[in-house]
Amino acid sequence: MSDQPATHPTESNRPEETDRPAGAAARPDRPAKADVSRRDLIAGSAGAFSAVALAGVGGSGHLTDPQKRLLDTTLAASATGAASLSDVKHVVVLMQENRSFDQYFGTLSGVRGFSDPAVPTQTVGGQTSPVFNQYGFAPGIGPSPTGYLQPFHLVSNPPLENGQSTNDITHSWAAQHQSWNGGAMDSFVSTHVAADGATNGPVTMGYFTRQDLAFYHALADAFTICDGYHCSVLGPTDPNRLMLMSASIDPEGTHGGPVVQTFGNRLAEAGKLKWETMPERLLAAGVSWKVYNDPIGLAALSPLPYFKNYDNPLSITGLELIARGLTPSYPGDFKSDIASGHLPSVSWIIPPVAQCEHPAAPPYYGEYFVQEVLAALVSNPEVWAQTVVFVVYDENGGFFDHVPPPTAPAGTPGEWLTTLPSAAGGVNGPIGLGFRTPALVISPFSAGGYKYSGTLDHTSVLRFIETRFGVPVPNLSAWRRGATGDFTGALNFTAPGDPAFPTLPVVSLGDTTAAEQAVLNALAGTLDVGIPYPLPTSNSMPAQEATPSRPAVP
Repeated sequence: MSDQPATHPTESNRPEETDRPAGAAARPDRPAKADVSRRDLIAGSAGAFSAVALAGVGGSGHLTDPQKRLLDTTLAASATGAASLSDVKHVVVLMQENRSFDQYFGTLSGVRGFSDPAVPTQTVGGQTSPVFNQYGFAPGIGPSPTGYLQPFHLVSNPPLENGQSTNDITHSWAAQHQSWNGGAMDSFVSTHVAADGATNGPVTMGYFTRQDLAFYHALADAFTICDGYHCSVLGPTDPNRLMLMSASIDPEGTHGGPVVQTFGNRLAEAGKLKWETMPERLLAAGVSWKVYNDPIGLAALSPLPYFKNYDNPLSITGLELIARGLTPSYPGDFKSDIASGHLPSVSWIIPPVAQCEHPAAPPYYGEYFVQEVLAALVSNPEVWAQTVVFVVYDENGGFFDHVPPPTAPAGTPGEWLTTLPSAAGGVNGPIGLGFRTPALVISPFSAGGYKYSGTLDHTSVLRFIETRFGVPVPNLSAWRRGATGDFTGALNFTAPGDPAFPTLPVVSLGDTTAAEQAVLNALAGTLDVGIPYPLPTSNSMPAQEATPSRPAVP
């Protein structure tokens, strides 16, 4: 893509998804790097995992009864007295893929969802309406400048309706900025119809309900959900994952950036970035940390191999970064460290790609992943009692959200590109904040079914680590530090919440509904050539649940 004014990306020019690397031998002194594209890895793994699930050999698949009883007991024990931030000994960070807040939690009670009275409005043809009416497509008619599409339910009814395994849609830097449209939030449908076509583009408005995401909605009811959490960048995966690990995409272009795309050929980009990451800060400060990697997840999702300092086995520091950032395995090392009482102060987990929720991988598989992480933590009550788990999503994946993100004024240092790469499509900013994405805080210190509405983004996770362990976040812009919080407001240290913790729905791989959809569409859908979701023939605006009540964190 050349340096031209922003245009709608098409199937052939989506910058994060075009490269296909040639094969290359892995170095023997470090984990193997990917020699296939990221999207191939996600697509193939989701399809293979689904086939295994259908065959009935997918593993435990749920919290056992003793684990559920232990979780209930531990939460009840947490209610015996007040706590403080120093009681948090372990921070565990899970970053999933490509979902918006409205898509997952727009119908949840008590949050800024589909019944939001503060929804932005627009005026089209002299008529004022909420941006829940996204113009550019009319149900039953097709593309139309005067027609609009409202959010619609993604139904799981294979093989007719593959709501769990919809096709991937455009979420490049240019397309995300076009959907945002200067904060008007009115161009999701028009952008995606232009970029993805009239059969795939409208799925930007698809949403799930409690019935579809029973485990995640139960977690929101039991712990704390954050309805003011945004991805860091109005762009795709790699820039946002870089923000989670380093609080920068190098907008000045002085250390290997700016990074505004997700690289198809990850092997070719290894070792090119030269700015400091948060794990390096923790290492220097003597705070224990690890990144637990699924092997294919490491190749497809982790941003750390992009950094020069993680590609240097000839230095003592480089060996340490490789040993802590690239070598630890999920689930093996993660579970053994919990069992032995050696879970580090800070852990990041790179998920199996079939369970990362990137379309067309089913959200149900992501629920399974989170369930298994929690089961591992709960298996050691002493560890669980001192742990905070953040479940966040890298970006919205192109899916609709109605809340305008706070953005920095033009020219704000660190928040606009001063070097314009071709992948930017002529758009130099703002970098963010990006659209809202789901965020759950799961901990004995967040139990109670609360909501937290403070403004947060991926760097807020790093800010929490900074606040708890005294290690400053590198590279963080002054604007972003002032615009976002540090997650401490999402925890309740004065009253640990209701100890009557409900039983979580079991996510079982024995339920073949998601697997049937993923087998049909995981490979082709991730590559944008799968079965389009059948679009609605009429509009029907969804409403939020009336209960349960969801008070703010005390």
